[in-house]
Amino acid sequence: MQLGVVLWSFLALIYKTSRLRLGLASLMLLPGIACADHPAPLRVMTDYWPPFRIAGEGEQLRGLDMDLLAELERRTGLRFEVQRAPWSRGLAALERGSADLMTGLARTPERERYIDYLERPYFTCAPRFYSLPELSRSVTGYPQLGRYVIGFVRGSAYFEPFDSDQALNKVGVGNEGQLLDMLRHKRLQLVIGTDCQVDYELLRDPTLAGRIVKLAYRPPARTELFLGFSRQRSLQGQRRVIAEALGQMIDEGWVLDAARRYRPGAQ
Repeated sequence: MQLGVVLWSFLALIYKTSRLRLGLASLMLLPGIACADHPAPLRVMTDYWPPFRIAGEGEQLRGLDMDLLAELERRTGLRFEVQRAPWSRGLAALERGSADLMTGLARTPERERYIDYLERPYFTCAPRFYSLPELSRSVTGYPQLGRYVIGFVRGSAYFEPFDSDQALNKVGVGNEGQLLDMLRHKRLQLVIGTDCQVDYELLRDPTLAGRIVKLAYRPPARTELFLGFSRQRSLQGQRRVIAEALGQMIDEGWVLDAARRYRPGAQ
């Protein structure tokens, strides 16, 4: 009799253990459980914008923003999957919720409808106009811009009232490289850009040095660069840890130190 009780207890234990294993196996198949230790990477949309995003070997991106993402990965344990596309297409992906975040974002009321910006910018530049040398002293104020054909990058935000000014003769292109090439070949009279990006291009390319210069007119504005998340995505936990880590990096001087490595001629 005792032997029978022991045997049934043993069989019941095996049954319970098997049910437990099956239950655990089922849980592992549920979304979000199987990868609890390895969450899916956050999808980052971006485009070439030296020195922040530079074309490297084998189409690999490098530059300040790539260094920043790598350091955020190290500090937070999160992972990022970077996809290059035209800037306007990246913004559209954030608006749809098919991407998680972007770097190097200027802040505008229109974008804030669909982008959840981090509170602190990680870098600050300034919008400037560029021309061939013969026009460099011709524009000393905003009203004079109406005399010229001005190139800009579609989807970019520069400053108001320029961005919304329908009276100006503006030509939109895909990227800054196209702008400078069109200006050099006199297909545009002026172009607008961000000084920390365009100045980098002018300094590193000897074919542009001296042939393209800044206008005397300096818009009374600055361009702060932010990380921003899609409002269509539920990413408050990731946003919180990224904001904390990025704030520490800014306070430590990590971002400015990293930026110095991309000055033309820096070792």
